[in-house]
Amino acid sequence: MDDPETGEVPLARRLGPFDAIMIVMGGIIGAGIFVNPAVVARNVHTPLLVLGAWLIGGMIALIGAFVYAELAALRPRVGGQYAYLRDAYHPIVAFLYGWTLLLVVQTGGMAGAAIIFGRYFCELFGLSISEQFVATLALAILTAINCLGVRAGSNVQSALMLIKLVAIALLIGVGCFGPVKTNPAGVELPADSGGFAGLARALAPVLFAYGGWQTASFVSGEMRDPRRD
Repeated sequence: MDDPETGEVPLARRLGPFDAIMIVMGGIIGAGIFVNPAVVARNVHTPLLVLGAWLIGGMIALIGAFVYAELAALRPRVGGQYAYLRDAYHPIVAFLYGWTLLLVVQTGGMAGAAIIFGRYFCELFGLSISEQFVATLALAILTAINCLGVRAGSNVQSALMLIKLVAIALLIGVGCFGPVKTNPAGVELPADSGGFAGLARALAPVLFAYGGWQTASFVSGEMRDPRRD
């Protein structure tokens, strides 16, 4: 039955706090975290500035996540940001945002992540097939899984998130305990890297990598108890 106040069709509330955590973590820890550290390092001189860029980006993402968590708890509506813009400003603002999200923001982000996945997949298994083909196939498979229902999509998301956490833990372990190469071959810093300008340039890929903290708002209408969880 439709919500008499908003006209929305309520969705089945099948997601718990673990599902929401995995969805948000999956949005934040995506392809960017595996690719962008090198981009950040090219724009700043020292390890301290590299860590500083990630720290600043993390604080911005954390503040945004807290804001969206409050919005999702107070107004657990279907549509996430679309619903907030519609209620706060005007339906036309939400309408324009929704189409921008569909045609530009989410589409571009998913395409970029899929291409990165295709590149690493082909390198890992030594395949000579097109990266674009692998990326398209991956998106098609994930789309089909999500069409099966929210529970199937959530389970796959949680499984993939755990795999990424293991991969990151392995990278950290190698970085902490592996052999140290203090002068890597073929590394050249641009002449104008570093300083405030370099830090500003480094923040762009950092913020892209942290993007996804708003995803909890997309599923608040499908959580069993959004105000508690």
